[in-house]
Amino acid sequence: MVGKRFLVVDDHETILEGTIPALQQQYPGAEILTAQCVRAAEQQISELSLDLVIVDLSLPIEPTMSATSKVGMQLLSKLMQSDTAPNLMVLSTNVKPLIRLRSLINSYEGGFVAMNKAAPIQAMLKSVEIALRGSIHLPPEVRARVEFDPKWLKVIELKYQEGLSDRAIAQRLGVSDRTVRNYWTRIQDALQVYDDPRQDLRVQILLAARRAGFIS
Repeated sequence: MVGKRFLVVDDHETILEGTIPALQQQYPGAEILTAQCVRAAEQQISELSLDLVIVDLSLPIEPTMSATSKVGMQLLSKLMQSDTAPNLMVLSTNVKPLIRLRSLINSYEGGFVAMNKAAPIQAMLKSVEIALRGSIHLPPEVRARVEFDPKWLKVIELKYQEGLSDRAIAQRLGVSDRTVRNYWTRIQDALQVYDDPRQDLRVQILLAARRAGFIS
């Protein structure tokens, strides 16, 4: 297997030290590049033809900045909507946030696989092969999640990430207060959150949404 070019994007040296030798052994003729932040990754992706990009979800924009899953998700979204459509593999300690990209993943023209960093090396190499074939494979914790209406996800983001009231959410979305209340009912049902007078309902929805990977 000669001539392949991989880019591994991860800000942890220990992960790079474990992933790269395994790839080198499996693909002895391959060129394996690394990037430890989004800026470096984007530069190499724009300049080179890559057979596979392996990405951690938690990444910093610049080397001196903190790593967050939001940054990694933004990079993935950008790559999946680019003209090059590179084969992608997500290798992360938490892949649940990928539920937010399900519509993009399902329609993606390149290969796309995701797996937990704790998986054995052989499982990782098998996933690399799947991605290189241009196939899509998601782990059960992502595949089995309820697919939310994008408007419900927006309501969750506006409430829990921006702290908006229902009225402010309605104004932002251009809908009535009643429609927002209806969204909350549907969100509650989808997350299987049930009314309990001893607990704050919106807090329970927040916890359930976080467990499902809809918010960080």
